[in-house]
Amino acid sequence: MYVTVSNLKSLFQLNLSDMSKIKVFFFSLLLISFFSSCKKDIPISDCDFLDHSVIIDSLKINNKIIIIGIDGFRSDAMTQEITPFIYDFSQRNVYRNLSHLTEEDTYSGPNWSSILTGVHYNKHNVTDNSFEGSLFDLFPTFLNYIENNINTLNTISIVNWFPINQNILSKDVDYYSSNQINDSIVFEKTKNLLLNDDPLKADIIFLHFDELDAAGHNFGFSPNVEEYKSTLNILDFYVESLVSIVDSKRLSGENWLCILISDHGGDGYSHDDYNNTKIRETILIVEHPTQNFKLNHKSNMTDIAPTVLDFIGISSTKFDCDKDGQSILK
Repeated sequence: MYVTVSNLKSLFQLNLSDMSKIKVFFFSLLLISFFSSCKKDIPISDCDFLDHSVIIDSLKINNKIIIIGIDGFRSDAMTQEITPFIYDFSQRNVYRNLSHLTEEDTYSGPNWSSILTGVHYNKHNVTDNSFEGSLFDLFPTFLNYIENNINTLNTISIVNWFPINQNILSKDVDYYSSNQINDSIVFEKTKNLLLNDDPLKADIIFLHFDELDAAGHNFGFSPNVEEYKSTLNILDFYVESLVSIVDSKRLSGENWLCILISDHGGDGYSHDDYNNTKIRETILIVEHPTQNFKLNHKSNMTDIAPTVLDFIGISSTKFDCDKDGQSILK
């Protein structure tokens, strides 16, 4: 919109009773200027203008999920020797992808954010581990959708890498670990939740192990590095113990979906090169005794959130419009 001298002259020839028109004119200019300057900062899509609704499938709302996050899991380290349980677990009735794609930005922050929101990092705006400029209010996590729509489910997040809870999940769950803890404490806390309902009965659990990533950075991301192998072998024991508890709960009638996921692989001492397949390809295993999966689907980080909401039975028009991923359940 342009303002010329003739425009201004015609405006000021108005009498005093028309001064309100002048105020409206200049206020409109200010609004145009404001929204133009904000356009790059706040993404606007067609989804923002839709009427949003949520439908709950009453046949699914008692379903339960455990998501086991292992930071820095390189796919070729999942072997019978290093991870005997996870290897056998991957042979169950599962969706398995050992070439599960990271975001092009291979930091942990962007990838865990994409796992939890179902949108790529160009939307949630997490581009490194600082989480500066994140847009989780515009693109909420799947736990946020669960909390806001099904009051009967208890949601929990137990993580080693505390920035996940601090920056993403602390407002989206019923209970979360509120400080930095090591992997053994993540394991013990999760086991206590499953066995003793302490501090509450768990329905949706997100947990995160970080010491494999630390071993990679300190000694090298490789199945040939002893420190990396031994750390992963310990995590294999943790996973076996937790899945064994879930299997027992299934025998008592509870319907659990198990998801094993990593945020990136690694090579050498880092994971900062998306062009390296050892970095950009990691592991995803989704297991359920009877569930049918889209076995030919090539998964990426944004598929986890829609898979979770699908299994829990939450259908949101906002989420469906915003999401970049798709459920891998048939």
